[in-house]
Amino acid sequence: MDEQQHAAGMPKNQAKERSLRNTSVAKKVLAGTLGLSLLQVPLLASADTASGTSVVKDSVVSASQDSGSTASKGLNPADAKITKAQAESRVKDLFPVLKEARLDGVTYGEQNVSPPNTKKVWVQNWTIQKGNHSTGFSTEVDAITGDILNYYYPYSYPFDDSNTAYYPPAVSEQEAQKIAEAFIPKAAPSIKAGTMKPSNQNLYLSNKALFGPVQYSFSYTIDVNGIPADNESVSLDVDGNGNIVRFNRNTNQGDYPAAKATISKEDAEKRLEQGLSVTLAYIPSTSLYDTSANREWKIGYVPDRTLEPMDANSGKRIDTIFGKDLDGPSQAVSYTALKASGKLFTPNKGGQLTSDEVLQRLQGIAPGSDYQIQSNLGNYWGGTGKQAWSLNWNKRTAGIYRDDSKYAYVDADTGQLLSYHEFQYPDAEPAKATAPSVTEAQAQAKAIELVLAHYPNAAEALKLSDAKTLNTATKTVYQFVFQRFYKDLPVNGMTVNVSIDGSGKLVNYNADTSLSDKDIKALDNLTAKVDPKDAQQRLLDDLSVELRYISSGGYTVDNTYVEPKVRLAYVPTLNGDRNVGYIDGVTGKTEASSLLPVSNKDKSAALPSDAANHAASKDLATLLEYRVLSPGEDGLLHPEAELTLGDWIQMMAKGVYPDQGYYGGQYQPIFTDVPADSPISGAVQLFLDKGWLKDEKSSELHPEQKLTREAVATSLTTALHYNRLSKFFQQDAQALSLSDANAIQDKGAVALMLKLGLMDAAGGKFDPAKPVTKAEAATIMVRLAHLQSKVDTPLNQRY
Repeated sequence: MDEQQHAAGMPKNQAKERSLRNTSVAKKVLAGTLGLSLLQVPLLASADTASGTSVVKDSVVSASQDSGSTASKGLNPADAKITKAQAESRVKDLFPVLKEARLDGVTYGEQNVSPPNTKKVWVQNWTIQKGNHSTGFSTEVDAITGDILNYYYPYSYPFDDSNTAYYPPAVSEQEAQKIAEAFIPKAAPSIKAGTMKPSNQNLYLSNKALFGPVQYSFSYTIDVNGIPADNESVSLDVDGNGNIVRFNRNTNQGDYPAAKATISKEDAEKRLEQGLSVTLAYIPSTSLYDTSANREWKIGYVPDRTLEPMDANSGKRIDTIFGKDLDGPSQAVSYTALKASGKLFTPNKGGQLTSDEVLQRLQGIAPGSDYQIQSNLGNYWGGTGKQAWSLNWNKRTAGIYRDDSKYAYVDADTGQLLSYHEFQYPDAEPAKATAPSVTEAQAQAKAIELVLAHYPNAAEALKLSDAKTLNTATKTVYQFVFQRFYKDLPVNGMTVNVSIDGSGKLVNYNADTSLSDKDIKALDNLTAKVDPKDAQQRLLDDLSVELRYISSGGYTVDNTYVEPKVRLAYVPTLNGDRNVGYIDGVTGKTEASSLLPVSNKDKSAALPSDAANHAASKDLATLLEYRVLSPGEDGLLHPEAELTLGDWIQMMAKGVYPDQGYYGGQYQPIFTDVPADSPISGAVQLFLDKGWLKDEKSSELHPEQKLTREAVATSLTTALHYNRLSKFFQQDAQALSLSDANAIQDKGAVALMLKLGLMDAAGGKFDPAKPVTKAEAATIMVRLAHLQSKVDTPLNQRY
């Protein structure tokens, strides 16, 4: 049975602004840790409260839209050094496109954050109106420095695509970088000259797609007192026409500690490496959080303990979630096997569960009758074809507007609990610390009981880690991590996280990142060839530390707000990279982790040898650059390989979403020969949603059939929505004059392809039944990319 991750789905480019904001929390926790710290992914790593994450970044509380009102407690607009009018003038001068927008209101202080903070910013709320359509968005300006903090013009405007930059772009990436670096000092004057460095730490860079719109992403870190700082960065997008379409400035308005460290770098490295060993583990080489991708696996060696940052003056390890000191040296993580006892999870074997049947399975977790429940049956994220129940309980107390809520997500077929989360609006004043009524041992027993009752084969698949986090800032919350194992090896990044509060109540349960049958098959084929001692030596050789300012807090963990804090610390690095890394168990090389998405700029586009001298080498190189094609396991591209219909569908889909990050539709097995777990299911769904399949009534797609030239002509005619026009061209003189016209069934489509210049008829012959090679398809697709700005229905058009 497949176990799948879920999340609220949307196309990547639509989710970008939210992703950039939400990911920053996970990055703060993940960036300074290595190895087993990511075997147990912190509860911060998810981005959606409904999916069970214990971090609350955004609240549903709306700030007042009245001009000049305060959205955060304790803020006074009179303290601003940049006036409201000056802030408005700055954004309009820097982003002329805002002249098309209507300013609806200005707020002093960040909106929609809970608890209210004291960040001194002007938040401007805009609306764009186009006929009966409108959209709202906001910009932010630092009220002290005048820096633009956030700007992202809605990508769906203007509706007519008149300003959209399609391939080939008017400006190159090198030209766009010059534009970006010239713009940054204007938008963020507080950045001192010489303190900005290029960075690849922005995990959600724009997807450069062949079928556009063309955008380039750039990210930079900013040094403070000559030292890198986690809280200081700037990132922006420049489109293919040279316009700034997104700008984000991350900065700390508070004071920074002195830059002087009393502990030397050499001493910090010795403390980090003391007693350090390695553990063999299964490691995903593609992001765990992008289930639309075909997940790939490696076997490798990771550090046997969490490698936390170290305070550069006290020498104490730092908890990256709460920002507090950790006593004593770091210890190797150990695991305790679970003993099957009590109530064990039994998967449903009948039909799909009803909401009432799901509630029966949640007895002991679901709240009482003082909560109103809403349930919704929907598709899993990632196009698996499976469904899950979303349950939302809201407490309604007379006279209280903001009361607590609880969420659960349950597999509709098996009844497995995927996640549970309790959300309470943080009080204006910090809650008073209260003594727990249950001990840690009692809370642990409760956590084990819950896991056994709600996770399939928990006693075989999971082990309890001793790497626990206890939050006692305002109330006691015990947090437990259950590590997923397969064949006695931990699976990197796959855990069940459980939080129990001091009263013994479940606060958070998250188990939605799991192994599929395909994953297990891949793991079975992995065997380590590198000796553990050699891997350990490589780890020690490549391990180092970097002095920098690190930040924590500014978010809520298990309904407890963590105060922001900046510290001077030594941060572990592996081969100079702060990302969690490992030693490849086959090659022995140091590798960066891919638990989170990586920058597109890290992906090589070198043309393989078998394509370098091919007649279509330029077109093949373009498709490689835009990630439509990739070399095979042998490192070659095989340009003369004949394509199947499935290959073509996959290539065209990658022309729109090169990383197959398409979340717009959830694939249901419409075609009997394209199951939900097919590698082309996401691409087929995109074709269905866009109306790119001419005959959707057939029960079979036959993706394995050879792709012919006539099939390509028909496919492109449908994709461009010229179906009716092609009927008009059925008797076109050019098509009828072809020497093999009698062999062509869809003469209108062929005529259109010839007129548009997408395909040729060499020697007056079209060869409709001739199979299409990879090289020929590359040439056609590049021609189509050139045509994007000239057709009425661009392939990436919103729908």
